[in-house]
Amino acid sequence: MSVKVTAGKRSAHLHVMTPDSPRWHQQLIFRDTLRTNPVLTGKYAALKRALASAHANDREAYSAAKAEFIESILTGHS
Repeated sequence: MSVKVTAGKRSAHLHVMTPDSPRWHQQLIFRDTLRTNPVLTGKYAALKRALASAHANDREAYSAAKAEFIESILTGHS
C-alpha cells in the first residue's frame, strides 16, 4: 500500500497486491458479495453516505468506520 500526501492530506491511495495474496481474495469476496446481494449493497451505500457526512474532513476516520461492516461481509456475519 502506498499513500501520497499533498499539503497534509492524502491525495492518492494505491493498493498493490498479487492475485495469490489473502488481501486480493478478500477484495474479490467483498466485491462479489455486494454484486450478488442488493440488500447489502444498499446498506453499504447508506453507511458510506452517512460516514462521508460525519467524517467529511477526516478520511482516516471514514475508512476506519467502514471496517466493521466490511469485516462482517468477509466473515459471513452480515
